[in-house]
Amino acid sequence: MKRRVVITGIGPATAIGIGKKDFSAGIYDLKTCISEIPKCYELNYTFKSRYFVPKPEFVLTDLIHKSVEGMMEESSRLSVLCAKLALEDAGYQISKAEKHMQVKGLENCPIIIGTGMSSLQTALESYSAHMVGVDMSESDSESRTGSGSGSSSSSSSSSSSSSSSNSNPNPGTAGSGTRFNRMVIPMLMTNSPAAWISILFGLKGFNYTLNAACASGTFALGEGYRTILSGRSDVILAGGVEALVEKNGAIMRGFDMLSTLTRAKDGRPQPFSQLRSGFLFNEGAGCVLVLEELERARNRGADIYAEVVDYEACSDAYSIVQMEPSGDSITGLFQQVTQGIKIDYLNAHGTGTLANDDIEAQVIQRIFGTKSTQPYINSTKGILGHSIGASGALEVAVTALSIKESRLHGNRTSEPMDNLNLPLETIETPIDYALSASYGFGGHNALILLKRYEENE
Repeated sequence: MKRRVVITGIGPATAIGIGKKDFSAGIYDLKTCISEIPKCYELNYTFKSRYFVPKPEFVLTDLIHKSVEGMMEESSRLSVLCAKLALEDAGYQISKAEKHMQVKGLENCPIIIGTGMSSLQTALESYSAHMVGVDMSESDSESRTGSGSGSSSSSSSSSSSSSSSNSNPNPGTAGSGTRFNRMVIPMLMTNSPAAWISILFGLKGFNYTLNAACASGTFALGEGYRTILSGRSDVILAGGVEALVEKNGAIMRGFDMLSTLTRAKDGRPQPFSQLRSGFLFNEGAGCVLVLEELERARNRGADIYAEVVDYEACSDAYSIVQMEPSGDSITGLFQQVTQGIKIDYLNAHGTGTLANDDIEAQVIQRIFGTKSTQPYINSTKGILGHSIGASGALEVAVTALSIKESRLHGNRTSEPMDNLNLPLETIETPIDYALSASYGFGGHNALILLKRYEENE
């Protein structure tokens, strides 16, 4: 008998809400959290895009000591928070152990976390300190807690970070207060978001991160699905995190110089709109999901959001930053996944960039026909902005919630593109099959197909 995989826990952390309850309320209320870029971003550069989505604010001191939190870059802090939220949502008990924590029944649980970029704040500070010859004494207590992580929530890290910021008004010059962080290597390791989950929750199954740019979270969930389907494990934590926080806006500048960011006067990216001009930069978000083999979930009485029934991925083999104009690779992916299945809802990639939305729209029309025969289509990035490696995981979570609750959020879009089935308000509708789509820089494409779970099946 073929094994079946279901989603039993959802752990999102975003600016509009942390945890399933607040996140879900924000999504269905079409709530946004958009901030104007600070003046310090433009000391040496004038931005074309004027707005961004800030990272969520939180602390982990209810779980771990502040000295441990101070050894984490922001992406690792997000991954730990999201794992905790997902485990609790799935009904697992987290208890204090001799070292950190333990989760009953998950001692050998694997972990796969997608991330698009390594956070750069600590690297930039430490590089600046190295170049001016400022070192931190081995006897300095702050060095032992990994200060300078850029985490505003950790007292052990904020003292070094603030001194660096105050003494360094010019982002291109290291000031006398900049310190070299002795934990810079483990903080920058791209495996750290998955490793910290394993360490802090005592999960001894295999764990790793993967990178597929903006599709990283979707790839991680897809590989988690395949892990259970193959029998390697009965449960897995999988998802995506991203933290592009940098005090002077250097990372956002990189995207701005590629002309990928929205130039809207109010910051709204408006995916699939005639008025779109680029995506809204999100400096930090994450989401971890609990995937389980169906019988295991049933046996422990878990509440099931949706069943994962397919996942496929491919490459455009075209450009490092542009989608292949014909959309042929993506079209083939849709044909492979949707064959013989009526799709009720598509959570589209929908960044709001001119070329990408146009190519994606053409693929949708090629696969599903005219507006009257298309599934409902929405873009979660119109609400959350684009959180790169976290976006796919957040969108799969939204898709699963939509199936479970028989409703889907509207599109924050005016003057929508022609011939697309884009509801502009949150609507209630039964959803049996739904797709979540992600496409990333480098030509990484992925689709995950979910279906409604029925207890009598």
